[in-house]
Amino acid sequence: MNHFNKLFLAGLFFLAVSCNQVSEKNTTYFFDAASGSDLNSGTSASHPFQSFEKILHLNLKPGDSILLKSGAIFTEKLYLSAKGSPEKPIVIGKYGGEVKPHLKGDATKREMVHIYNSGHLIIRDLEISNRGNKPMPNLNGLYVELDNYGVAKNITVDNLFIHDIFGSLFKGDGYQHEEVGAGQAILLESLKSGEQDSIPSCFDGLLIQNCLIKDCQRNGIMMWGNWIRKHWFPSRNVVIRNNVLDGVPGDGIVPVGCESPLVEYNVMKNCPDLLPDSEACDGIWPWSCDNAVIQYNIVSNHHSKVDGYGFDSDYNCRNSLFQYNISYNNTGGFLLICNSGGWTEDWSAGNVGTIIRYNLSINDGLRDYLMEKGHKPYFSPVIHITGPVKNTIIEKNLFYVLKKQTPEIDKTIVNLTNWKGYADSSFFASNFLFVEEPNLAVETTLSTHNFYHGNVFVGPLSVPSGGFKKSEDKFNQSLWFQKEDTNWVNLVRFIGNKTVPINGELIPITKILGIEN
Repeated sequence: MNHFNKLFLAGLFFLAVSCNQVSEKNTTYFFDAASGSDLNSGTSASHPFQSFEKILHLNLKPGDSILLKSGAIFTEKLYLSAKGSPEKPIVIGKYGGEVKPHLKGDATKREMVHIYNSGHLIIRDLEISNRGNKPMPNLNGLYVELDNYGVAKNITVDNLFIHDIFGSLFKGDGYQHEEVGAGQAILLESLKSGEQDSIPSCFDGLLIQNCLIKDCQRNGIMMWGNWIRKHWFPSRNVVIRNNVLDGVPGDGIVPVGCESPLVEYNVMKNCPDLLPDSEACDGIWPWSCDNAVIQYNIVSNHHSKVDGYGFDSDYNCRNSLFQYNISYNNTGGFLLICNSGGWTEDWSAGNVGTIIRYNLSINDGLRDYLMEKGHKPYFSPVIHITGPVKNTIIEKNLFYVLKKQTPEIDKTIVNLTNWKGYADSSFFASNFLFVEEPNLAVETTLSTHNFYHGNVFVGPLSVPSGGFKKSEDKFNQSLWFQKEDTNWVNLVRFIGNKTVPINGELIPITKILGIEN
């Protein structure tokens, strides 16, 4: 090759590299509802777009950003369908200050932010509301939708403030009501049809963190996915952490159709008593999930007319693990473990292998009104196990049961009932219980193979013939804490300086449990 040819090829290579670098340049698009204009370039903070209509005409590339002016109020719906890359996600966020831009809806749009068939995307630092004059069915704040898409990778929802989603309180399970179709602050959906889409979809790498959800009805953070076992196509690498749900009356956090979802460090509190008698809800619960881990969460003051538990190990799930959680002042109780009997294996996996360990329940089970038919009046055991649940382990938990406000309120710690079948092989081991007034430890009904070992209680508790030992000592740290067991250490560290309202007074949990240091 002569010298000229070498120079020519080198020039072509340099030109190709230069063109490639130019083509990969990221673009940031700015939006300001008050002072922007759709006649602007939109690519600088000084010349922002005004309307989200412009997004529909953008050719978004990996690494591009959609930024909304800090403090601006947008009354349009933001719709986006785009795909970034692992190194260069698409970003939706804010610019120009610390105040979140507000997407303020009046319930004329089903959702205020709609992310459709997207991947490698981050949405953060926004305020979202959607409130009309009356509750609207299927109303959302943020809606992330996969429609015959395949696998959506790496979607992050971070630091959103979602409030006043005035959706329907009616979930929609066969009820005939004009408002059927629950409202959600956040809905993440990967199944469009009733059974199976032509192209199955799921999330792989879904992170929801640092969000504040305030006064939204019916629900908080909800997923919907491939729940039928014969069409099993689960979402993976799902993490929901460090979110606060304040003033949500219904279901709080519900991963659906997932393999190994992690739900941790979330708080659900101040659930208003708004739900009609038809509605069953709980705080945090997986459905149609395998190997879910629910840990370091706090649920308090749930008031659902049916259920109303802080936590729920629901059916079509295998090997759900609940650990290091705190539950208090929940009307229904601390925990529901359930399986709807009668499903075939190609539809439901039942409820097998739930583990409940190192959790704390204080003053749960407070229902002071009659229940619907099928339960005894005022039904609200601390733990309710119902249906053909199998191989449940409840071990090394703390139960602190205060005197009920009225004599009619349920005084049962664990009740095993019928839901097209009864539980089999439930293990209760090394739990520590304090009761302030006479309570029944376990109501077994027709459940089979219940095992008890090493449980210790303080107070007037009626217990089975074996596996429970009464202590005459105080219910304090020396009774239950074992410093060589790092799991107890984890729970105590999580308790920290947290307080619980009891009889109108905030009491440190360390004082309730007799933790000295």
